[in-house]
Amino acid sequence: MSATKLKILKGYDFHCHFRRPVVKTAVELTAECFCGAVAMGNTDPPIAIADDALLYEREIRAALPFGCAFQPIMTIMLTKMTTPQIVIDAARRGIKVVKYIPEGVSVNSKESVALEKLSDYFPVLEAMQENDMVFSGHWESLHDSKGRELEELDREEAAIPFLDKVVKTFPTLRIVAEHASTKKLIDYVRQSPLNLRATLTMHHSLLTFCNVCSEPGVITNPYNYCKPIAKTEEDRQAVERAMVSGDPHFFPGSDMAPHPLSAKQKIPPVAGIFCPGKIFVPLMLEIFLANNALQNLSNFYENFGAEFYGLPKSLESLELTQEDWTVPPEYDGIVPFMAGQTLHWKVAD
Repeated sequence: MSATKLKILKGYDFHCHFRRPVVKTAVELTAECFCGAVAMGNTDPPIAIADDALLYEREIRAALPFGCAFQPIMTIMLTKMTTPQIVIDAARRGIKVVKYIPEGVSVNSKESVALEKLSDYFPVLEAMQENDMVFSGHWESLHDSKGRELEELDREEAAIPFLDKVVKTFPTLRIVAEHASTKKLIDYVRQSPLNLRATLTMHHSLLTFCNVCSEPGVITNPYNYCKPIAKTEEDRQAVERAMVSGDPHFFPGSDMAPHPLSAKQKIPPVAGIFCPGKIFVPLMLEIFLANNALQNLSNFYENFGAEFYGLPKSLESLELTQEDWTVPPEYDGIVPFMAGQTLHWKVAD
């Protein structure tokens, strides 16, 4: 390695939204920098059974450049209609993940199970555990213990007791806490057995609430608005520390969510940040370098998640060069994270 170039193996993105119909640009930009990605199933309608997932996989593959070896990792959604047999059938047909968003918490979750009702579906989780699937969850609660609606800043912390019940009830179930954004959730994951992991985004390591809202409910930058929303400076620092720590509990998930200008500019805007690989990977490298933690980069990006999911490591390399470049204002009408800002490392063409 020279001072201005770095070559690494491609890793996986363990949290992607390609939408439906599939956004070809999102697939192409992801495949440039990742060898595979978990394709979340909260489409409209949701990816509910194995047949849906396999059809969605074909749609994603059709958007890939010819000869690309990128591997979509398919999911089905936990909905009110999910049964143990649906999970068993999905596992037998190669589906690795059950995706969970509590009802009403985020985009396309109206058919999902409310967090307070999750225990009613423990036989479904038992089938996941028995079939060695991954249960990947968006852990936010809309309400407190008295049924009062919570501010977005408080929703992740309020979901930890529900996550804790799952962790304790299913000691061998592989569980992911998606896009951990608070110090309390990160501390909980760090202290838990290794059947619980968390994905981390670039935006939660860089943004705070003031980069999104002027006050609760008043969104001033819709392109930084996502769920879970960016939190306090203490929380941001916790995400950054976890990312560079070398702790196997944590690995990358971009939560890349492409939405057109019309969806992001309406009031309220659709939640989701578009952070494709050619932005995600340089930002990740800059964070590791800033923390003098380059020795931990390969584990975070290449190893920890692949080992947890039982996926093969990529043999394809990715070269980055130390070169200032400006993130474009849009990719095919989709405004990316950090649009117009200068990054100091670039994925080589």
